Amino acid sequence: MDLRRLRAGEWVAAISGAALLLSLFLPWYRASCGPPGGGEGGCPELSGWESLSLLDVVLALIAAAAVSLLFVTASQQVPAVPIALDAVVTVLGILASVLALIRVLDLPDLAGGREWALWLGLAGTLGVAGGGWVAVRDERLSPPGRHTDATGRPAPPPPEIAPIRAPDREGAR
Repeated sequence: MDLRRLRAGEWVAAISGAALLLSLFLPWYRASCGPPGGGEGGCPELSGWESLSLLDVVLALIAAAAVSLLFVTASQQVPAVPIALDAVVTVLGILASVLALIRVLDLPDLAGGREWALWLGLAGTLGVAGGGWVAVRDERLSPPGRHTDATGRPAPPPPEIAPIRAPDREGAR
């Protein structure tokens, strides 16, 4: 496992995924109780797990994928697997952002108001999408005179290409 392989986008996506997963255990909504205008002091708070039916499991799986991006990138020897996972996490982050935004705009039936962890969850989904996007776009080109592999680690210079002489025209017949 080499932490030098990790790029800024992967760190952002993983931290945002952890924040999204944590937010599911915190209060997303205030339960509706009593008649309208009757006060909100005694209303219970509903966590993401309590207030979302299937969406909570989808968001948890997307958060786990974003966190796993950190470990996959640090442990892989070739950049193909992490780059592919970056692309998948980016698409999943966009999906999670749309789903969380729908839950911000359209409250569940039991909810009477929004709580602060809903905004943390939305920020987490946006961070997963943005971090994945930044990680996909990071190309890590080698500086002049210094050879590195695709992850930015020092590597031996590529071998010289030996020229091959073209065959004579008479030898081709």
